[in-house]
Amino acid sequence: MNEAASYGVALKWLTVTCFEIRFGGVTVVSDPFVTDSPGTELTWEAIEGCDLITLSHSHWDHITDLPRLMERFHPLLLCGEQTAEPLARWLNCTPSRIYPMAPNLELDFGDVKVRALFGRHTDLKQGYCDLLRRLEENPLVHGDPHITELQACGSLEYRNYLFTAQNGTKVLLWGNDPTVEQRNLVRALRPDIAILQLSKQDPVEMADFAAAIGCKVLIPHHMDLNSAEAAYMPKVERLRSEFLARVPGGVFICPRHGQWIEL
Repeated sequence: MNEAASYGVALKWLTVTCFEIRFGGVTVVSDPFVTDSPGTELTWEAIEGCDLITLSHSHWDHITDLPRLMERFHPLLLCGEQTAEPLARWLNCTPSRIYPMAPNLELDFGDVKVRALFGRHTDLKQGYCDLLRRLEENPLVHGDPHITELQACGSLEYRNYLFTAQNGTKVLLWGNDPTVEQRNLVRALRPDIAILQLSKQDPVEMADFAAAIGCKVLIPHHMDLNSAEAAYMPKVERLRSEFLARVPGGVFICPRHGQWIEL
């Protein structure tokens, strides 16, 4: 890492899209799905702190540890507007802890500002009804009417997030395909650190996207849901080489499950 760069942020990847990110005295947890993830032996208990939860969408592989974190830490939960009501029913928590985040709404929590960004789910190559049928057959969904309802919201509504620390550092947590409208939306934000999804996405297209939005540090996520590290590392290495070729002096970090990264 470039010794001259100091962003004042610490983060830890748990698995899939779940990160624990520290901004001064505020700790954010994203998309809490750890215990049931095939990508790691960690459980939700590996999460050390949780003041805010940001939810990108409500598919099963982003939410299953929500009840545990809500009970242990009593955080505020930020999510899309369509997702808020079925989440409140499933969790049976006080509605005052759930913040429906319209696109471009920014909330200032002191040590960090959180801005919601419009997004679209990665193309899952299925019609809506077929997709819902497949999601509802998952053992983590099947038989629970509240989680079943959340799968429909998760297929239609998506929120990316921009975090701005008190020192001005911008961290983008993003999980879509690198489409033209997403690139044009994000490029004006100029994040210092971009945490970008690398599951079905092409590494070359993702490197182009990262360069276009002006990030200096790139961290991939969501590689491990259906593959072990040995299988996804070639794709990660391709992203690394393509990004560094486009961003001289840039920093690429491949996160490891449960390991803190100081930036």
